[in-house]
Amino acid sequence: MSVVIKPTVSNIINLWFGADTPIRQYKIKLNPDLWDACQQINQEFCPPSRTQPIEQYRKSDKVAFAKAVLMELERNKQTLATNPRCLN
Repeated sequence: MSVVIKPTVSNIINLWFGADTPIRQYKIKLNPDLWDACQQINQEFCPPSRTQPIEQYRKSDKVAFAKAVLMELERNKQTLATNPRCLN
């Protein structure tokens, strides 16, 4: 079973905010770039509602988080494209 997921808003929300299950852990293991981007954004993310505990995030906060992750993934992709030495 391959669980390499597409980086979409819905998939990012399910991966980051979903319940911690063995399937989720497997998805994290198979999608390290996506998970790393989520962790990076989580360090500096300030939700639009200014709610601090993740458990109290609104849908709009989760969507904003996922869009920030998508932008981070794109930035990482561009960095690799312009500087191939980063691969080593």
